Amino acid sequence: MSDIFISYARADKDRAEHLAEAFSRQGWSVWWDREIPPGKSFDETIENALNSARCIIVLWSRDSVSSRWVKTEAAEGAERGILVPALIDKVQIPLEFKRIEAADLSDWQGDSPHSEFDQLLKTVASILGAGAPTQTLTNTNLRSRRWWKTMPGVLAATAGVITAVAGLIVVLYQARLFDGKEKQLPQTQNRTGSTPFKTQAVPVLPKPAPPAMEEQAPPVAKPSPSTQSQSSVINLLSPENGGQVIVATNDRWRYTIDGDEKNWQYIDVGVLGSWAVYGFKDDRPAIFDTFKVLILETESWNLKEFELLAGNDSPTGKFESIGKFQTQNIRFFKNPYQEFKFPAVKARYLKVKVISSHGFSSVAVYEFQLLGVLER
Repeated sequence: MSDIFISYARADKDRAEHLAEAFSRQGWSVWWDREIPPGKSFDETIENALNSARCIIVLWSRDSVSSRWVKTEAAEGAERGILVPALIDKVQIPLEFKRIEAADLSDWQGDSPHSEFDQLLKTVASILGAGAPTQTLTNTNLRSRRWWKTMPGVLAATAGVITAVAGLIVVLYQARLFDGKEKQLPQTQNRTGSTPFKTQAVPVLPKPAPPAMEEQAPPVAKPSPSTQSQSSVINLLSPENGGQVIVATNDRWRYTIDGDEKNWQYIDVGVLGSWAVYGFKDDRPAIFDTFKVLILETESWNLKEFELLAGNDSPTGKFESIGKFQTQNIRFFKNPYQEFKFPAVKARYLKVKVISSHGFSSVAVYEFQLLGVLER
């Protein structure tokens, strides 16, 4: 178990390491190095470290604000009330995390006084249940083991050498041990993100209550498939066609229809059973008979079992089950979308409910599609 889990984009690894060293000097254990040991899967290792951490620090940067991994880790911290975000670049924080105040470390160099970093330490200490650190990185006795690589370290070391061996300078020059050039500091990567920061635990937003499935739902019209014209069949869930997520158990469901077929997103973290309700263009009913799930490779977190339901009352009203379905945990190269057909249904809303993954404790999805036609 680690005290602190640092979430960051791969491009910000040097920045994350620098911050991890600062936390370690306060006596806290830090998990930040994402090197996966032999025989362990990446997602399993990350999840174990995330679940065991007592405080989750997210570094928002130009890269991390678009990283689904980082957003998922931030969501876990927010849900548990242990998220402490920090900006390492001047960027816009993702919408779902803007309510949390961020520590601005975009100009923090690690070896000079910095009020935002000092406040960050106090916030972490309060979450960990420890007293606020009495000394911070700005004190000379807490300088990094890399202090000698900074300009003050170089100058101080050089002055000491000159003072101690003043009589040997001429000899050293003759031996060509100095080339007359000042040592350059190693360059770090540009910070790419920012994370909000809060001095109190992040409140957990209540999840919408799922509609009562036990009540008798009004019968859903099941038109003949012949009423669907092949020429008018569209992906009803695509935002370009008016599709939208109306209500869901978490904000990550919106990524299931964003058109991004290269990146996945967790829609169910730790507790199976999350769901979302989709609506169609202009709140019109539609006739549909095919649901599609994009699976690009075998992964334990791929969606396995799910249930489709149709409704006409309201997004939180009564729904009638269309059926339960199961994906294959493989990629079909001709068409990686796995199709699930059922008798044509006419409804205003589609509800998708997660039942299980292919072995992992969380479920992730690339894209959903629903083929059908809009009613006039």
